Amino acid sequence: MTMGQTTSTSLFRAIPPERVGLSGEYDHNGLAKRVSLTLSRTFEPDEIGGLRLSQRGSVVVLVGDISSQQLLIRLVNVVMSISGAADVEINGIGVADRLTAYLNNPSRASLHTLLKALRKS
Repeated sequence: MTMGQTTSTSLFRAIPPERVGLSGEYDHNGLAKRVSLTLSRTFEPDEIGGLRLSQRGSVVVLVGDISSQQLLIRLVNVVMSISGAADVEINGIGVADRLTAYLNNPSRASLHTLLKALRKS
């Protein structure tokens, strides 16, 4: 076996971080499964009950409704701490409270409330 063959063989044995399953095995949706498990251990069921997630390569895609902008920030922080997660797509997330209130009535008071909530996160 030549050096080139040894190098290519070892590359094929390494599992990309986003493809590592719950038990360390190769799993095409391993990142999504690990994120799902971590979120279920980190958050209350009522906080993430309206949330669905999937994986596109090393990008975790979140879709659904959550209760607050603070929760969204916490979710993204937890997801990004998981090995293999390079980004979080949140375009499909509906946020219920302060952000919606600001968007429905863009006043200084509602903007102040929204910014205050974001600073606490």
